[in-house]
Amino acid sequence: MKKILSLIVTILLCQSLIAQTVEELNALGIKYAKKEKFDEAFSAFDKAINLYPNSPGTYVNRGNIHRFRGNYNLAIADYSKFLDFSPKNIDVLYARAGVYKEVAAFDNAIFDYSRVIEIDPSYTDIYFDRAYSYIRLKDYENAKNDLIAQLKISPKDFKSLANLINVKKELKLFDEAIMDYDKLLNEFPNQQDLHILYNNRANLYRETNRPKEALVEIEKALKLNRNYAIGYFNRASIHLDLGDASNACKDFKKALSLNLQKDPHFEVDEGFEKLKSLCNVH
Repeated sequence: MKKILSLIVTILLCQSLIAQTVEELNALGIKYAKKEKFDEAFSAFDKAINLYPNSPGTYVNRGNIHRFRGNYNLAIADYSKFLDFSPKNIDVLYARAGVYKEVAAFDNAIFDYSRVIEIDPSYTDIYFDRAYSYIRLKDYENAKNDLIAQLKISPKDFKSLANLINVKKELKLFDEAIMDYDKLLNEFPNQQDLHILYNNRANLYRETNRPKEALVEIEKALKLNRNYAIGYFNRASIHLDLGDASNACKDFKKALSLNLQKDPHFEVDEGFEKLKSLCNVH
């Protein structure tokens, strides 16, 4: 009798495991994911999908694991499967757009971001994200419109205003870009790396043949950061624009002493070679 009872218990236990609900498997996967046990989480979500292929929620969770692992095409496939069931779920549309962006499928990302905007135009950062995709496609006019739309929702959004300036420079709207620098510097006086903003505005003045204004801006940058190699190089170039070869070489050598060429944001260009020759630097 005890052996029979033991067999019954074993059989019932096996049936219980087989009959795990999709909710239980999903909850188990989420539990593992929160503990960063992603292999176990994936197994739970995968099992749920195999047992209950018409239960949409688990596709999102498995898609998230695929995305975390860098399996972007599989993540897109799982997000898309969920969207077959719920095509207006903006969170999953936004997630899929993000993956499209990561694989440089910017047209697809824009399509998903646009669908989110149709459903909820106030969705956080949505215009900025679509603008970024437009920028990557060099569609600067649409990028500008989206960044302006984002700033109407979030007037104090530093990243949107900074990118709008760059977009306006691409569109040759130099006067507007300079005015936007005024706004950026006035509204974010404590922004980290403020010297870079002054340097960038100095470059914009140089680009529009206004070297005296450029010199004023680069002086502000170097006052904030005395070890700014790119700043000294740019000031050297401005001095050269103004016909001051002596100060140009002084700043160029200072920039080199600060390891200018090791700066990840620096690229050797024609101006560098010209200063190198003028200043007799080998």
